[in-house]
Formats: sequence, structure tokens, C-alpha cells
Amino acid sequence: MSDQNECQNGATSEAESSFEALGIGSLLCAQLRREGLLRPRRVQEEVIPAALTGRDVVMLAETGSGKTAAFLVPLLQRLLDDRPAKGMRLQPAERMRAVVVCPTRELADQTGAMAERLCRGTVLKTGVAVGTVAITPQCRMLADGVDLLVGTPGRLNELAERGDLVTDSIRAVVIDEADRLFDLGFAPQVRKWLSRTPAERQTVLATATMPREVSKLVGDHLRTPEHIETHPHTTVVSHVSQHAALVDQHDRIDLLLHLIREKKAGRMLVFCRTRRRTGWVAAALARHGMGIGQLHGDRSQAQRRKALADFSSGAIDVLVSTDVGSRGLHIKGVKTVVNYDLPNTSEDFVHRAGRASHGTRRAGDVWTLLGPRDLDRWYVLAPAAGVAIDPEPVPGFVGSSTSSKASGGRDPRRRHETRRRPGPGRRKRASRPIDPDQKPGRGVIRPDGD
Repeated sequence: MSDQNECQNGATSEAESSFEALGIGSLLCAQLRREGLLRPRRVQEEVIPAALTGRDVVMLAETGSGKTAAFLVPLLQRLLDDRPAKGMRLQPAERMRAVVVCPTRELADQTGAMAERLCRGTVLKTGVAVGTVAITPQCRMLADGVDLLVGTPGRLNELAERGDLVTDSIRAVVIDEADRLFDLGFAPQVRKWLSRTPAERQTVLATATMPREVSKLVGDHLRTPEHIETHPHTTVVSHVSQHAALVDQHDRIDLLLHLIREKKAGRMLVFCRTRRRTGWVAAALARHGMGIGQLHGDRSQAQRRKALADFSSGAIDVLVSTDVGSRGLHIKGVKTVVNYDLPNTSEDFVHRAGRASHGTRRAGDVWTLLGPRDLDRWYVLAPAAGVAIDPEPVPGFVGSSTSSKASGGRDPRRRHETRRRPGPGRRKRASRPIDPDQKPGRGVIRPDGD
């Protein structure tokens, strides 16, 4: 899990007292030690005391900084402090006092699993409610009663509309990865969910960037929140090495194989622009004998969970994903991230890069594969993400020379020496189908009989 602090030397009493000094009780401190959270990180030191007071909080911090524990720990502590007196028992509908809203099913699963582990040995019960899986078991879970629910906005609203999720007793709502929720088009559902909950609730908003839509949500639904910003949130992490490679589309599988086999890239996360491209890349690598997993919206929830579990455990070394895997997922051991396709925004670039050595300060690598058509966007996107490098051919890689060949033998970077954003009058290219020669099939070993 990404929010685990690296094990640090020191006496247990010293580690425990660090969280206790922030106002966390002994039960949660004991669980934090078992999780390897020995000392609070910077974001946790600043957010936990503010959240324990019950006031609204806006938390801006970089990926891998410990945001999940920063909001879960004070939330659970407040639930423990608010438990009924001895001999009294809350009805199942009254137990629901806190909800965490996540943008993706994977993030909801991981946050729910962390909450469940932290609650071991306490009277608290947690649950997870996400879409595309059977709703009946989730209804039974709510009928039995949970204190904290983690879910996606669509399923939370669906359960509320059915009457299975009663919101009257909710005292705290966390909006996790708020910028991603808005990127995915969940703004109306988030607003609808907030309108269902009591107005006097505590609201904690966690995000890595603060676009205009998120700022408007803060103004509309939070009450004089405390703003806590602990890290630059629009630049890549400093411990990751950036590489920009000039390589044609039909040579990119060869380069991936080169990185996997020759460069000892370790566990690799490959990001593609579309679901279809994700399938092509995964199939091409699989035909070369690689253990591959896929993560995108066309996969069932069971398939997505298995791919993440296999990748996290080391059963497979390569996971090919759309941007659904770029934010919030806590995957340990990822050494290399490859942008097979350039992301749409600098924020997406930052989040993708943050998966390398996520939650640690160990060295990692990010490779961005570029063709001549990508260079305009690269020289706009890269500086905004804090990356100041020029794309270069990969030394010793036979396919790296094809980029200049595709541009008529000229260096495709030549006309980009000004490194300026295209003028405001420049029109965008119309969308068009992917050219057949851009499909990642070159060098693929075909099955017998093909």
C-alpha cells in the first residue's frame, strides 16, 4: 500500500508517541505499527490535527505522499470517540456515520482494505460499495450495519435511491482524488451525493491538483475549510529519472521488449491512450512470452482485481493500463513507467510518473515514447510538468532511427527549437482513425497456422 511509511529504526514507544502526539488513541496506534506506519509523514502531521477538530479540510499533496492515511486515521479516531455508551447499541441505519467517495473501483477497494485493517481490534465495521458488481451483497452489508463506507459515486447514489443507504446519520464525507472524479465526469454525481448528506457534516477533500471545477465544489459545499498544501502538486517527483525517446509507433513494441529484457526495467507499468490500444500492446507482449495484465474500463471487475493482485504480488511483471490506473492506486515495487502514448494533460503526466517507486524515495524510471506528431504537445506538456528534456533516439536501439526517417530524413525536433506553445489561432487537428501502420504489431510472434 502506498501510504505505508518505510520502516524506520527507533524504539516502538517513540514511533507510537508520534501519532499519539497528534491525538490518535492507542488502539489505532497499535494498528498503524502493524501496517508499518511508524511515524507520521508531513501531510499526516498537518492534516490529522485539523481533521480531528471536525472542521472541513482541503488537502493538496503529491501522489504517494500519504494522503489516504492522512484522512482515514482521524476519521476512524472520530468514529471511535463517537461510539455509543456502554450498554447502548446503534441501529444498523444509525451506524453509517462516514463515507469516502473514490473515482475508481480499484481505489475504492484499496482504500476499503486499508480501513478494514486499521479497524481490526476495534468495534468499528467498514464496507466497500462499487459498481459493475452485484448490488445485493452490498445491500445485505448495509442492512447489517457499517460505520464507514468506501464507494464510487454512482453506486453510492444508487444505494441511496433504493433506500438501502440511509444518509441521515452521516457526520463526515471524504472526497478522494477530487480532480480525477471531475476528469471522469463524476461532478454531477458527487454534487448529488453531497446534497443527500446532512449540511452540518464534516467534508475532507483530497486532491493533487486544484482545477476550476474542484475550486467551485469547495466554494459550494465546504464551510470555511482549512487549506493544507504540503507538496508541489503539478510537477513530477524528483527521485524518478525521465527519458523521452523518439520512436515510431510500429517500433514501440520492440523498444518495450528491449527495456524488459536488456535494461532490467523491473516491474513495469505501461500507459496507453485507449482501451483498444491497451489490448493491442498487451497481446503483442504476451505473444513474446511475457506475463501481462490489463487494466481498463472494458475489463470486468473480477478481471481488474486479478490483474492488480497478480501485478502487486509479482506474479506478472508488466501491467498495461489506460489512465484508470494512473491515480491513487497503491502498487509497490513498480520501478518503470512507460508512456506508450503521450497523456492529454501535464497533470496526467505527473500522476502516471508518480506510479514509479510509488510511496518510496527509491530510484525509478519514466519512459515517454514520442513520434514526430507528438512533439508539439510534448514541448507544451513537459515544461508544465517540470520536465525539461529533449526527446532523443535510444542509444543502441535499432528502431530509434525511424523517427527521423518518418520525417523525410530530417530531425523532427528541428522546427521545435523555440519550445513555444502554438499560437492561440492555431487549429487542432481533426480526430481520425489510427493508421494501420501505427498498430503495435511489428515483430509479434504469430501463433502457428496464422
